[in-house]
Amino acid sequence: MTGFEDRLVAMLAGLRENEAVTVYDAEEGPLATWLAGPEHALEVMEKAAGLALAPSMVGNFHRYGVLGCYWRATEDTTLGGEFGLNHLVNACVGSVPRTISEADWPASERGYSGLVANVSEVYMPEADMEGELTELVLHGFDGNVHTGDGAIAGFRAEDGVVLDMSGHPEIWYSVNTSGTVVRLGLSYPEYLETLLLTRGLHGWQYLFADPHDPGFPEYFHLDIGRHLDFIARAFPRDDFSALRARHEAFTRARKDN
Repeated sequence: MTGFEDRLVAMLAGLRENEAVTVYDAEEGPLATWLAGPEHALEVMEKAAGLALAPSMVGNFHRYGVLGCYWRATEDTTLGGEFGLNHLVNACVGSVPRTISEADWPASERGYSGLVANVSEVYMPEADMEGELTELVLHGFDGNVHTGDGAIAGFRAEDGVVLDMSGHPEIWYSVNTSGTVVRLGLSYPEYLETLLLTRGLHGWQYLFADPHDPGFPEYFHLDIGRHLDFIARAFPRDDFSALRARHEAFTRARKDN
């Protein structure tokens, strides 16, 4: 296992062992062991999807086709979190071309007509420069299955994942129940690192969005303070001060709207 895979498993074990937390569902799927390592993953994505990703994109590298957990605070079930991870290669490659070798992507790991399993795509309306509605397509790498709010974090795609000049994709976060589709100001490895810290705490992604993002409805209010208080009590060895500071800054900025 990679170092980050070990950290993910340890985080999941920590949730299960903590009396302040009740885990309602957890899934630890098999690893994509055919991916030999980060460098091989970069090679496969370039061969299969023509993506020249920045080498830093494979920081916090993991190979889980599915790793998920749905949990609540034991004494107050209004507090909780969820995550459902899918590895980077699956999220970036929608379908596997027939030209890809068995060594790079085994046939047993390909779906019908080469479609990749466990990949979620979200199609959301987005206003273009002229105010016309177009489709914003997200290739999901994290999402909520049990909460039922339609939350998904993913890479923006237009006939494939879109990269900036430095080889990084845009990360967006969409939640159906709140009507939000916002861009996040953090990289993919940073996303995974923060997910480890928050354990998938509901709404943590908004702390990395621009408070003035037009994807926020006018009525939107981020009620995450109690959640941060709980997670800090449940895991007192971790430092949540940076997230608290982000929450305070986000709240001030939203009030100034």
